Amino acid sequence: MKKIAFVVCQYGKEVNGGAEVHCKMLAERLTSHYEVHVLTSTIIDYSTFDPYYNVGTEHINQVTVKRFDSKPFDRALHEVMRRKSKWGRKIRRTLYRIKLLKWIANTKPIWNLCIEKEKEWLRTHGFYSPDLLDYVEKHGHEYDSIILMSYPYPHTFFVTEMFPKTCILIPTAHEEGDLYRSLQTHIFTKVGHIAFNTPAEKQLCIDVFGNQMADNSILAVGVDLADPATREHIYTKFDLPDQYLLYFGRITPGKVGLLTNWFLEYKERFGGELKLVMTGRLFMDRLDHPDIIYTGFVNEAEKTALIQYARLIINPSEKESLSLLLLEAMQIGKPSLVNGRSEVMKQHCIDSDFACRYYYSKRDFLSKLHNILSEDPDHIAAKAQNYVQQNYNWDIIMNKLIHLIERTPDRN
Repeated sequence: MKKIAFVVCQYGKEVNGGAEVHCKMLAERLTSHYEVHVLTSTIIDYSTFDPYYNVGTEHINQVTVKRFDSKPFDRALHEVMRRKSKWGRKIRRTLYRIKLLKWIANTKPIWNLCIEKEKEWLRTHGFYSPDLLDYVEKHGHEYDSIILMSYPYPHTFFVTEMFPKTCILIPTAHEEGDLYRSLQTHIFTKVGHIAFNTPAEKQLCIDVFGNQMADNSILAVGVDLADPATREHIYTKFDLPDQYLLYFGRITPGKVGLLTNWFLEYKERFGGELKLVMTGRLFMDRLDHPDIIYTGFVNEAEKTALIQYARLIINPSEKESLSLLLLEAMQIGKPSLVNGRSEVMKQHCIDSDFACRYYYSKRDFLSKLHNILSEDPDHIAAKAQNYVQQNYNWDIIMNKLIHLIERTPDRN
């Protein structure tokens, strides 16, 4: 049986980040075809990078998970190196904003401006693991394919340097500063294949890396929903009101933005018993308010139930390469309101004939939220479910991924 490896920052049943859950869904579905290994860290907390799991090997649903120590994280040094390595990304991002980068990249695909400082910056990252990279250097040739999850992290660049043609990159890219680093030009032009989640993500990368970007395709991911916990269970455990809005994911400033402030302004204006439920691990200051409920980490059955009984799902993040939360909500037939500054989520809204809605500003948010809550939610359910079934079908996705693995060139 062929052997493949996924390389991802975090992995485990306690992890609820999008790319990490994405990895778990793909890895488990491939176990009937390949011997599947996952190379990952012991970390669960993005803010402290403290170890959570033990170093070593464990087996989770027929997947062999190998966990490696990371270097102790020095936040001050990491910020110093971020500043020292900024010029490459600043120049490239400016060129992107004035719509010149794509055309320059067509003739100059590889950049080395500040690249040595960028590599030093990666070595100060909380997920940087010399032990993981040593393992790949010694054993990488044993894998028929190495699937790299998310582009910005140390393992993606350094593993690509070692085994470029063996690697399939699932970049989960969105418009942010790290995408413009010079070292990304090496990854996105040298890796064996790039598997994008959406056409919008692919177009963004074409605009950044030009026509000499590596071989690529749209792969996407399907929707996995556990059987829901009972209504009584979640309403009792989390002290839920009859009607609530739901955000699910890592609770960080970059993900939730001004959601809590805008929601409380909505409550001041319109009143009612509606509350906002924030589900996921908390990586920012908690806002103590009777209309905001923090559930902490929940299991998959509880997550499904929370989506099922919510009045509306909200994703306020500007930086999404797919948004599993949105697709899960649509699979259940729930109305959703998302940040229109995320081109990916905006495209989901358009392509589904507005089975979900998007907003741009606070005023737009308040207006759209009020309008959706005033509508009958049943009229969008079939439209939303049909969109997911047609575009995010597991059989189609896994056939595509197996085809990519089987055509991976001879190992380096």
